[in-house]
Amino acid sequence: MRSDYSWIYPSQTDPAGDRRKPVAYRRLYHGIRTAILGGRLHPGERLPASRDLAKTLGISRNTVVTSFDLLTSEGYLETRVGAGSFVASTLPDRDMAAIHQTNDKDSPINSDARPLRLSQSVQRMLEYQRRFPRFRVARPFNPATPDLDGFPFDLWARLLRRAWRSPDIDLTIPDDPLGFAPLRGEIAKWLRQSRGVNCDADQVMIVSGAQQALDLIARALVDPGDIIATEDPGYEGIRGVLAASGADVQAIPVDDDGLCVDRLSETASPARIVVTTPSRNYPLGTTLSLARRLAMLHWADAHDAWIVEDDYDSEYRYDGPPLSSLQGLDRQNRVIYVGTFSRVMFPGIRLGYLVLPRSLIPAFRGMRGFADGVPAPTAQAALAAFFAEGHFGSHVRKMRLRYADRRVHLQNMVAQQASSRLSIMPSDGGLHFCARLVAGHDDMHLQEKMVEAGLDCRALSSYFHDKSQKNRPNLPQGLVLGFAGWDKNTLTESFGELIAIMDRNS
Repeated sequence: MRSDYSWIYPSQTDPAGDRRKPVAYRRLYHGIRTAILGGRLHPGERLPASRDLAKTLGISRNTVVTSFDLLTSEGYLETRVGAGSFVASTLPDRDMAAIHQTNDKDSPINSDARPLRLSQSVQRMLEYQRRFPRFRVARPFNPATPDLDGFPFDLWARLLRRAWRSPDIDLTIPDDPLGFAPLRGEIAKWLRQSRGVNCDADQVMIVSGAQQALDLIARALVDPGDIIATEDPGYEGIRGVLAASGADVQAIPVDDDGLCVDRLSETASPARIVVTTPSRNYPLGTTLSLARRLAMLHWADAHDAWIVEDDYDSEYRYDGPPLSSLQGLDRQNRVIYVGTFSRVMFPGIRLGYLVLPRSLIPAFRGMRGFADGVPAPTAQAALAAFFAEGHFGSHVRKMRLRYADRRVHLQNMVAQQASSRLSIMPSDGGLHFCARLVAGHDDMHLQEKMVEAGLDCRALSSYFHDKSQKNRPNLPQGLVLGFAGWDKNTLTESFGELIAIMDRNS
């Protein structure tokens, strides 16, 4: 037996990461365990008697006994009657050394370590990972930021408290995979009135956002190798979710009349799903024309395909009332309507919805039971009250006026101060607009410089999937300018910084 065990009682902080000094028995426990895992104490090796070890380390015998008991219960030590405590004989030296090396943050990387194996699903998803930097606080001109100062958070807090003060059984034990029934009823009523959607409450499914909605759709309707058609340009978060299903995601060009429906016939086989934003392409803002809406519905019916209508911010149309939905024109039940509250309310609410054709309800209801259940019921109950008491409609009307004012303010600055640099592209709503670069600037280079200056200004060309010279000989160079989340003074100051950056990089 060894004569000196002072090294077994470390003075450093708890390996679990607690920066406070650990209690004495925990220090001894970690010291012995680390020595066993690292191979310094070998299987079958006898430890000193508790009284002798306590004397050597200058600690109480109770501390040693408590540590030994814990190590024995976890299988690191074993006790032999009349002989004392021993390192467990069932722990081979080489296996313990390997465990220690794996968990030692300071050890060099083993050149023979196995490569990390990720699923093909995740690899496909990560190919579409966006490269935009993440700012801790939203910065001008982020295109997806609403005005959080304008949301009635005090009212929202009262509704949350009320929902939880005397909770309904559906809140404490939610058992409907479609979501909280009163909220589904309010959403259906709102969509019928404001968007011309043909639906009842039993067709509405509550989800945690538009991307979860797309994930559920892909799981239910797509097999590996199926084709999904998306808009080009478009939001790459959509492509990433859909690619994870194993589908072949095909980008279909968008022009001034929206998605080019005639190009759907150019895919190797008919697409299983077409994902479209008919009210407003993201980011261009173009609207799918009536002729193309009808053509798309006819195409889907003829090819037994589904249309996913992503209606991400249709509440904010400034040049007239909100457009009617594509789903409202559908007579063959081929359209799945997707909406979210992250822009009209606040991103952290994490609530959205699907409006399903009736034929799909049983499948989605059953599938949801194996996925994630439903989003937080308390927030659903508060949102149902927010609708029922008229707050949702009031908030939309108030913010529509505020955003329209900010939009005009930013457009006027572009026209008055930067007409030789930027040309505003037509758009009738949303939280942003696009402006082409007139003088042939590289928009990706400008984006990099603006990010360095603390402006979250996006390059228009980054939203295009097909950047080849063959198909896109004149890839649009421009900026995507969000205006909704900042008051006019902030927009004025930030736009001045934008112009200065363009001057320095012209």
